[in-house]
Amino acid sequence: MKTRKKPTPDKNQGSARVLVVLLFCLLIASTVSTAAAAGMHNTIQEYDGAGTCIVCHQQAGEDFVTSIHNTWLGTAEYIDGKNGTQTGKLIGVNDFCIGVKSNEALCGNCHAGYGLLENDFSIEKIDCLICHAPDYKKTASGPDPSINATEAARNVGQPTLEMCLRCHATAGGGDNNKRGDLELAMGALNISKDLDVHMSAGMTCQDCHTFVDHHVSGRGMDLRVDDTDVVVSCDNDGCHDPMPHANGSTYNEHTDRIYCTTCHITAYGKVHTVEMSRDWEHRTPNDDNVLGITMYVPTYVRESNPAPIQVWWNRRSEIIDLADPVVFNSDGILVMAKPSGGIDDPDSKIYASRLHLGRQPWDGTYLLPFVTMTVLMQDNMTQALFESTGNIYDPIQYVDTNRYMGIFHGVSPKEDALICDDCHVDHKIDFEALGYEVEKDASGNLISATKPGESLNLADLSSDDTQKEDTDAQSTSTPGFGVVSALCGFLAIVCLQLRRK
Repeated sequence: MKTRKKPTPDKNQGSARVLVVLLFCLLIASTVSTAAAAGMHNTIQEYDGAGTCIVCHQQAGEDFVTSIHNTWLGTAEYIDGKNGTQTGKLIGVNDFCIGVKSNEALCGNCHAGYGLLENDFSIEKIDCLICHAPDYKKTASGPDPSINATEAARNVGQPTLEMCLRCHATAGGGDNNKRGDLELAMGALNISKDLDVHMSAGMTCQDCHTFVDHHVSGRGMDLRVDDTDVVVSCDNDGCHDPMPHANGSTYNEHTDRIYCTTCHITAYGKVHTVEMSRDWEHRTPNDDNVLGITMYVPTYVRESNPAPIQVWWNRRSEIIDLADPVVFNSDGILVMAKPSGGIDDPDSKIYASRLHLGRQPWDGTYLLPFVTMTVLMQDNMTQALFESTGNIYDPIQYVDTNRYMGIFHGVSPKEDALICDDCHVDHKIDFEALGYEVEKDASGNLISATKPGESLNLADLSSDDTQKEDTDAQSTSTPGFGVVSALCGFLAIVCLQLRRK
């Protein structure tokens, strides 16, 4: 009688089974951990500001208290003429609501703490809920009375797009006023690829703006101080390669001098119009507001879907603060913030940007702070200046200002990106503004554009062999889907392998 031989175990199959079990355990652990955290917050009996949170999150509080989100002040590292000095939003000046000085109660509606009125940025004054609670609203001195702060504290979680955008999209006093490439529509549950391909894929702000000990990474052309040493860039590890297009593509030859946003952000202010200028000298009454009273608003110009402009930037900037004397450019306009760099700077690349125009009071030497609400409610700039400076200005002098701001959000689908003809035939890029030597015909049409010292005419390059992009280009990873999604995908692959075996 023959004895049936036992089958030899498949080592690969056994390893795969172990891996499946481990992945399943990780999924359960992740779910249990999330549920446990939610359960802990559900036990909060009464929210009493940061004191409620630091009972469990003392280290997080100590880290955040020194962040730029809290202090609005820091040491400049990448500001030409100000390196090593103290600067920041707290002592800055802008062309929107002018500055924090005398407007602490207004600016405090978004500041991540309750101490702006007294310049008290201690740990006890932190407002954790402004970044971690959904559907939250605050004032300068505490949670807005219209919301249940305790209920909000019981529902805290990781920051979402909505949580970040309720401040960053409404900077300057309203949706899409200031940054231009951040609007409240980006915080919706479903976001179209046309609005932003990254957000539509489920990415959150912190996928790019990584946090280091509760200090956020990233800087713009008009930002005064950096909160970390981490550079936020499209070609960071885990995102897009420094040569992101298909092998052999001419587009890869541009990446050393042209940043991704120049070609891949073709418009901003896509859902809500974006503010292009604000004139505080000329004001008009406006009865259409939620308060039901007449307010005297500065003259605005808004546009829908404007195209970005292009500027050179070496990731350094020039800015002015309230204490800085006014210096005009060659056009007689005060530039409040602009990128450093140029065509002959090897560290510079061409970036997408926007230019905001302003008109605001000054005394012949310095820009003047004023109480914004006094102007809006009383149409009285003289009183608003007196309340802020203690001086009577009669007559009031006004000066034209402008500010450059980088455009980094609102990336369009790749099929909508600029191609060679857009720049070299249709001239959507402003060669003259970028420092190229240009020749134009009698009608102002561009004939030639050459880099100083070179002869290649960039204004009429043929693109027949360069604008074809390989659709099978190397894939790039898209962060932001979380550990659970990644594990589920990997688990599916393992299961398919088992079925094949």
